[in-house]
Amino acid sequence: MKNHVRSLSCWSAAVFLIVFCTSTTLAGHNDDVVVLKNGDRLTGEIKSLQRGELKIKADYMAEAVRLNWASIDRLESKSTFIISLVNGKLFTNVMRLLPANSVEIANFVIGSPDKALRVPQLDVIRIIPAEPGFWKRLEGSIDFGFSFTSGNDQYQTQLIATTTYRTGDHSFTTSIDSAFSGQPEGDSTTRKQFSFDYRKQLSPRWFAGGIFDLLQSDQQSLKLRTSVGGLIGRNLHQSEYTRLSIFGGVVGTRENYSTSIGKPKSTNADALAGVDFTTFRFKTTDITSRVSLFPSLTTPGRMRLQATSDLRIKIAKDLYWGFHLYENFDSKPPVRADKNDLGVSTSLGWKF
Repeated sequence: MKNHVRSLSCWSAAVFLIVFCTSTTLAGHNDDVVVLKNGDRLTGEIKSLQRGELKIKADYMAEAVRLNWASIDRLESKSTFIISLVNGKLFTNVMRLLPANSVEIANFVIGSPDKALRVPQLDVIRIIPAEPGFWKRLEGSIDFGFSFTSGNDQYQTQLIATTTYRTGDHSFTTSIDSAFSGQPEGDSTTRKQFSFDYRKQLSPRWFAGGIFDLLQSDQQSLKLRTSVGGLIGRNLHQSEYTRLSIFGGVVGTRENYSTSIGKPKSTNADALAGVDFTTFRFKTTDITSRVSLFPSLTTPGRMRLQATSDLRIKIAKDLYWGFHLYENFDSKPPVRADKNDLGVSTSLGWKF
């Protein structure tokens, strides 16, 4: 238990550092203007647009205001932003939003008046400042869950942290998933996973990237599995609320098991096929899922599956109640160990 507490403290310290640095960003321009369709007018600094929410903050506000993108009638800014469209195209320029009585009218203006591109408002799915500040481009979430049963003194903890950095057509995502269950005088089990994902948009629909993954699971007698690979994928559907994409590639893995029965250490090559799904509903729910299949290229008949799914229900501002599911399946483990490691947890989370 002491080792787990020490490990959990290290994870928490790393997460706190990210949060602290994220919250200590420099102030930008404060003369952006946003007018709602009901006539309300706000002047401040536009922070971002993502998942249907436009954030704007004035000096007199304690927190940034979140506005439904579809309810905004007019927008003016002298700042430069990175603008993402529903078709995958990216622009770095100034922007304006003109009043319109139809969602089909090209009322969103990108660029200067003499060289302007016009698109419908709802074709714009992401806006972030183009300034070089690293911390302002970070977005992510932190979840922590804890449960205790007095009958047998069993307790469980769950820590999940994810952060994404975007610049131009590049994105970098890092995630930590740590789970622990045990009893003061009994056995305990841990599961830790670290993942790094890189994506580069090649065209409006196609992207390429790479993955780096570390997994430790007592349930499957796995001391450490290291996976490194490359992928190419395609966006099948992308809107202001939903994204569905598929990807495939090749991965090399190095496995080290805690048992001596079988092949406790091995190096393998696997194919990769996966699906990413994300959907968001303004002020209500957020669902993110990824399913990855790893058919072995070196061990005929072996198939591994990794899946995660998160459901988040908003409580207030950036605070939400989360439900997390993970699944690791190995049809033919090289040692005598469990084929399956499945977990479901609830937690309290915060977005930044």
